[in-house]
Amino acid sequence: MRIIQVLVISLISLSAFAQGTNVFESVTIGFKVTKPSEWQFVTAEENLENLKKVQMNDEEFRQLMLKYSTAPLVAMMKYPEPFDDLNPSFKVNIKPLGQLKGTDPKKILGLILPQFKKMFQDFNLVQPPTDTTVGKLPAAYMRINYSLAIPDGRIFPTASELWIVPRDDYFFMIGAGTRQDEKTGSRAEITKILSSVEM
Repeated sequence: MRIIQVLVISLISLSAFAQGTNVFESVTIGFKVTKPSEWQFVTAEENLENLKKVQMNDEEFRQLMLKYSTAPLVAMMKYPEPFDDLNPSFKVNIKPLGQLKGTDPKKILGLILPQFKKMFQDFNLVQPPTDTTVGKLPAAYMRINYSLAIPDGRIFPTASELWIVPRDDYFFMIGAGTRQDEKTGSRAEITKILSSVEM
């Protein structure tokens, strides 16, 4: 159960890595992604502030998320914060597979689903876990819709896209969020970022 919670927390959390260029590259890990020129890399401070704004059906889980959130390899948002709407985002975490080594990545996404159902209002599985490819590696993808509430009472119709990409003893978790109606940013932008991934 704890590993599932850690996975979900990692998918939600955003964090720090700013660069003066549009390209993020980790030579050590072997990962590269290019952000659109109008997007921003996210700092650790912005990440924490954004996490604090998220309201969930499960307050205990929300507190765990704030306590155990970890910095991803890279995270980016379309608009500088503060932004008075749902800010399109894209982030990448890397985690050891551990006891999940050899597990179909679709099953890993399946382990995460029950937590999301408990966390958010109006949860809807739009695209069940399915096979795909990211950076030429076999991967799994799913998309969920839900209502994201913030402390001032506003609710944003949110679409989250999630990818699991195993590689050796680790796996990459890629998460992206947009408004369901794409008023502040399109999923085509997310697709373009994802297509730039090299690993």
